[in-house]
Amino acid sequence: MKFMIVNAFGRSNRGDSVLLDECIHEIRARFPDAQIAGAVFEGIGDALAVHPNVAWSERIGNTGGGGAVNRLKSLVYLIAAWISAYVPWLGLANLMPARQRETFKAIRDSDVVISAPGGYIHDTNFAYFIALLHIHLGTILGKTVILAPQSVGPIERPISRAVARYVLGKVPFLCARESYSWDFLAHELKLPEKNVYRTGDSAFWNDRVEDNRELVDRLYSEIGVAPEKPIFGMTVVGWSFPKSREPRAAYDRYTTAVARAADHMSATYGLTPVIFNQVSEDLPTAYEIQKKAKQPVIIDATSREPDILRALIARSKVFLGTRFHSCIFAMMAGRPTFAIAYLPKTEYIMNDLKLTHRHTPIDAIDYDYMIKQLSADYDDLPRAEAEIQNAVKVYQQNFTRLQDILGLIENKA
Repeated sequence: MKFMIVNAFGRSNRGDSVLLDECIHEIRARFPDAQIAGAVFEGIGDALAVHPNVAWSERIGNTGGGGAVNRLKSLVYLIAAWISAYVPWLGLANLMPARQRETFKAIRDSDVVISAPGGYIHDTNFAYFIALLHIHLGTILGKTVILAPQSVGPIERPISRAVARYVLGKVPFLCARESYSWDFLAHELKLPEKNVYRTGDSAFWNDRVEDNRELVDRLYSEIGVAPEKPIFGMTVVGWSFPKSREPRAAYDRYTTAVARAADHMSATYGLTPVIFNQVSEDLPTAYEIQKKAKQPVIIDATSREPDILRALIARSKVFLGTRFHSCIFAMMAGRPTFAIAYLPKTEYIMNDLKLTHRHTPIDAIDYDYMIKQLSADYDDLPRAEAEIQNAVKVYQQNFTRLQDILGLIENKA
């Protein structure tokens, strides 16, 4: 069996890295001898270093920059791929760069096209249409196409909905990773319910964590934290607040709230606040919070592979996360976790975990409630840890995973 993974971002976002790792792992679990290829938006070399047995190429439509000229070039590449799927003898595929031609060829030569797990099917920018094109190429070329566990929606514009309905309507395996996404696919887009599968976020089945205690101790020492120090773990996001009328003021409220939380947990309980780096683009926000805080805040600015990042986060006594996969990393380690929801997926997955009391929206942070929950967790760590561990266990039991969907294909193969 030949598999082609499309719509993978790359390895600079450690949440996306874990989802991609788990996708490859689950393919191998069902099809040990599978030939796997994959297209990433960025970082072919980084992906190759971690998965040398996967044939990596570049997302169709990449140009390496912005501006009108590059947008035109991107459109040319996308149209060339689309037409070539129908009439290959025209030779329009040659208009694409070599790495993108490799992607087109890998889709054409595959048996199964998997759109990588994640959260990119919402119409915030042109990347939405690029993602749908990669899915559409698989259906045009007659491949078995799977939308891996995914957040879908909201999709606001009528043209965007129409395109999604057309493209996804031809996909036989649509995996929705939250109740909202299942409802959106089945009832908003009105796709056949027999094609929509209620699955969980793949990160809840990825348990690979660095277990070298001496290494983790050394990494903490390198960022200025003694290994025996109790940690208040955090992640932040450099959010643009697109729905706010005053985005700068909203950003200021968010960073102030996180800084105050760090101050409270440090001054009240003696915890050392540490901001971990899930996505390096968030570092300016981390430094802004560090500047606002009255108590010392440590920033681990190094971009680390997921297994090491997870081991560092696991040392937290309690965890306040904005990047949601860091919240999953903390919960998988049994750490009491509170999430700040900047995208709908956070609220929906926390609700699926039956942890509705453990999140607050980034646009309207309930600071007092957040501090009350964090404090209650630290005051009774055994109770809070047991609650998190049970929530994860029940979630894993209740929801289907990608491997189960691959089993349906295996039965037909």
